[in-house]
Amino acid sequence: MISVIVPVYKSEKTLEKCVKSLCAQTYRDMEILLVVDGPPDGSGILSEKLAETDGRIRVINQENQGVSKARNRGIREAKGEYIRFVDSDDYVDSDSNEKLIEAMEAIGADLVIAGFHHLYFGRDILKVPKSGSYEMGNLSIEDQKELTALYGKGFFNMPWNKLYKKELIKDGFPTDLNLGEDLLFNQAYMERAAKIAVIAYPVCNYIQDDRGTTLSTKKRMDKIPIAFRLYEASSAFFEKMEIDCENMPATKAVIEFLDDLEGLAFDREMGRKEKLQAIRLYEEALAGLGEPGKHPKLELPDYRLIFLFYKRNCTKMVYFLVHVRGFIAGVLKKRG
Repeated sequence: MISVIVPVYKSEKTLEKCVKSLCAQTYRDMEILLVVDGPPDGSGILSEKLAETDGRIRVINQENQGVSKARNRGIREAKGEYIRFVDSDDYVDSDSNEKLIEAMEAIGADLVIAGFHHLYFGRDILKVPKSGSYEMGNLSIEDQKELTALYGKGFFNMPWNKLYKKELIKDGFPTDLNLGEDLLFNQAYMERAAKIAVIAYPVCNYIQDDRGTTLSTKKRMDKIPIAFRLYEASSAFFEKMEIDCENMPATKAVIEFLDDLEGLAFDREMGRKEKLQAIRLYEEALAGLGEPGKHPKLELPDYRLIFLFYKRNCTKMVYFLVHVRGFIAGVLKKRG
């Protein structure tokens, strides 16, 4: 049986579609755990109504404690052999359980990693990994490269494109972070997984709109120590698993910093002085990433250009390039 864990918080408008997509699964041996995390809207009442429509739905109520504690509560309450996580503002394909189970049982895997549809501002961006199977204690050089590439492309970051075995989940999601906790959970789990299956098939529709695109100055600065923690944890993970990751944790951290820089161009809450201050802090942070003499492998030409001036501490030029890039992106979006 699969236990599907859905944290419920401020999802009054999306929860019904999410739950209906789960109830429509072709693989029906499952329970759906709606962990109602003290929402201020009517999500809890809606959860109870949905539970009346299908006996496989179980509602678990708790005071608001955040998504990690909600997922951890679901893990403790789960009765299934397998665990799947779905966010309440997303929905899943009808055969997704079936595809995940098939991949899990085909090779006796401990973890399945799949693709997903990234619904971004109305665009459907299909993201699927290269299919494969990996024995974690016996990885070839090619296997190491492919797993490193999966990490670099972000497929380790989230829990909702995966199927887990409950017996291998030990510590749950870290509860002292509000960013990157999923990556730490996945890496801790993978250290206990003997076999991993990867399927080039989308199992989830991940919806991203304009929420969270504007960050406060404090939140931007909070991301710096978190980024270092994730970088150090990822480096330790690859070392423990004896995988030559080719400096990928540093590259990934740099890309995330550069991604965050993009947001400065669209941030209406920060003035020029604050943005320059943020860029200087990022410059200091980037200087401490990676091994001496090794530079991140950046594929996008605009990122390479911005990083070139970053390394030289040309703060005003970085500010200028970020806003030029933002202007061009805005024009292209309007035309598209």
